[in-house]
Amino acid sequence: MSTLEHVFIHTQDPPEVAAARISSAVGMKISTGPDNGIYLSRPARADPTKEVGGEVARNFLAYPSDIPEEQSLLDGYEILWDFAYTGRNRDVQLEEARRAFEQLTTAQLWPAALVAGLDTLVAAWNPVLGLTWFPPDTSPDADDYAAWSGYLTQLRA
Repeated sequence: MSTLEHVFIHTQDPPEVAAARISSAVGMKISTGPDNGIYLSRPARADPTKEVGGEVARNFLAYPSDIPEEQSLLDGYEILWDFAYTGRNRDVQLEEARRAFEQLTTAQLWPAALVAGLDTLVAAWNPVLGLTWFPPDTSPDADDYAAWSGYLTQLRA
C-alpha cells in the first residue's frame, strides 16, 4: 500500500502540460525537482506552514489488460499525480487530496480518478458520467469492476 494519495488523469498531454493546467485549476505552484520531475504544491488548509501536492508524471503503474480478472481502473489513465502532505497526517492528506480533486473536476479538464494508497478508489469524474464518490473500501481493481466499469468504458470510447 502506498502512503500517498493519487490522482489519475486521462489525457494525451505530456506531464509538463498537464501540470501547468492542473496548477491553474487548483491554485498550485509548479517546481522542478530531482531528475527534472515536475511538482505542484500549495500551503495546506489545515496548517499553512505545511504543504500539499506532489509529482505529476506518466502513469508508470498502468498495465492494461483485456482479461476481466486483471483489469484495473488505473490502467485507463496516462498521467499520475502523486499527492502528499508534509505534515505527515494521513487524514489531513486525504482531505486535502479530496479538495484538490474537487477543484480539478470542477474545471472539467479531463477524466480523472482519486485513489487512496493505490488500493481504495475514492472518486472518479468524467464529462459523461459526472462525479461519483465511491463507498469506503471500493477497490480500483477487478474486485469492484461493477462499481467503476462505466468510467473505464468511457475512457476507451
